[in-house]
Amino acid sequence: MEEKLKVAGQAYGNGYTCSQAVFCAFADELGLDEKTAYRIMEGFGGGFGAMQEVCGAFSAAVAVISFYMSSGSMDGKSKADTYRAVRRAAEIFKQEYGAIRCKEILHGNAPKAFQCGMKVKDAVLVVHKVLAEEDAKKRTNGEVAVG
Repeated sequence: MEEKLKVAGQAYGNGYTCSQAVFCAFADELGLDEKTAYRIMEGFGGGFGAMQEVCGAFSAAVAVISFYMSSGSMDGKSKADTYRAVRRAAEIFKQEYGAIRCKEILHGNAPKAFQCGMKVKDAVLVVHKVLAEEDAKKRTNGEVAVG
């Protein structure tokens, strides 16, 4: 996790959007090269194309959580498990920032590096926390661990 925090922080410091920085920190594990991960998440920055809707860092966290939680099948359990994990991620993010919408998090101000850098790191931490919780649940139930 420390390495992912470092990668995300450096990427954000180098001009990646909040969403790109978070998602690219997990690119290797997702089976993606960094350029592909960067391209996938470009439109999510600034709360979806700088519209200050859902926080880009949080959106990237949801994408990573979805990758790990989904079985890739159409069964209802996969979707239910994924949705539960995403709701938990939102709960954690809201506890820290009061919202998952960029505009609310930033109190109507335009995103600035000093404001969003911590959200990038916290989004990485949220992924780690939620997946660890889900992994513990699955182990308790005798299921295959997350990831």
